[in-house]
Amino acid sequence: MKSTFGNKRASIMDPITVGAVLLSIILTAFIMLYVWNGFSDQMRIVVDDSVANETVQETLDNLDITYSYIDYMIPMLVGGLMIISLVFAFKTGASVVYAFLSLIAWGFALLMANVYTDVFETFAETFPTIAANNPIMVFVMTNFKWIVLGWVFLISVVMFTRNKQEDAQLSSGLQKYYA
Repeated sequence: MKSTFGNKRASIMDPITVGAVLLSIILTAFIMLYVWNGFSDQMRIVVDDSVANETVQETLDNLDITYSYIDYMIPMLVGGLMIISLVFAFKTGASVVYAFLSLIAWGFALLMANVYTDVFETFAETFPTIAANNPIMVFVMTNFKWIVLGWVFLISVVMFTRNKQEDAQLSSGLQKYYA
């Protein structure tokens, strides 16, 4: 059982590593939106007396709307990463021998999900305006432990329920295309 998407094998540790990536993406988006809001506010002040005021204001408004769509992309990102992980989990499979180790991984995944949530909540308190304008990001990250719990449950079900007959069918089917 190796890890995260690079080698096309899934593991129960995927929610931990992908959670760190997701946290860094959301924190980067918060910083980007904070910088953009500061730039936009200052640009509106600078062009207030300009002849091109209307054009610049319209452009800034359009960019504000465009950047607000980042909030709506987060559930698609989480769902897409979860689907990829589940497909690779089915492809990988696991023996029942790994069941005990998976319980330890479940605990570690939930611990790390709580850490990611705490880091995000501290970050969101630093940028309250951005947090208020992006409720979907806030919802996903404040409920991240439940997302991770569902994710590791689904990965476990997919990995540990595959039988030898499905292994043979999958191998023979993949050999047709990748041999």
